[in-house]
Amino acid sequence: MTTRPTASVPDVALAENRRIAALRQAAQDKHEQAVQRAEAGIRRLVKAGEEINFRAVARVGGVSLDFLYAHADLRKRIETLRGQQRAGHRPLRQDPSADDGTVIHSLTEALRRERAAHRERVQELEQRLAAAHGEILRLQRRLRERDDAPG
Repeated sequence: MTTRPTASVPDVALAENRRIAALRQAAQDKHEQAVQRAEAGIRRLVKAGEEINFRAVARVGGVSLDFLYAHADLRKRIETLRGQQRAGHRPLRQDPSADDGTVIHSLTEALRRERAAHRERVQELEQRLAAAHGEILRLQRRLRERDDAPG
């Protein structure tokens, strides 16, 4: 009768750490997507010449009011554009290089996170490989002992 090996404590801890890292990554990705949606909403409102306020940006960008108020950069940008509209100025069109900078920053950050995830995965695989090698050595010793035993 063969028994199925049970997961060891380090294996369980590794799996838990992977799940935690995956949850953190998912939360970070969700946050960045919300920022991008809010920025796209601001650009659409500016381009259409519509009134810029927190409710309009939340509606067009598909984000919550709480998110906009909690995000300092977005809040400042919306308040500035809203103030320009109230003063009778047409909102200044955002410099295209600023959009490029945002895209470059987002892509660089995504690449950094992806590389970190790959490094973690490589470490995990190296640990699992070392554990497998240890198990192979242990089993080889048992076989040698069994073969060498008088019987």
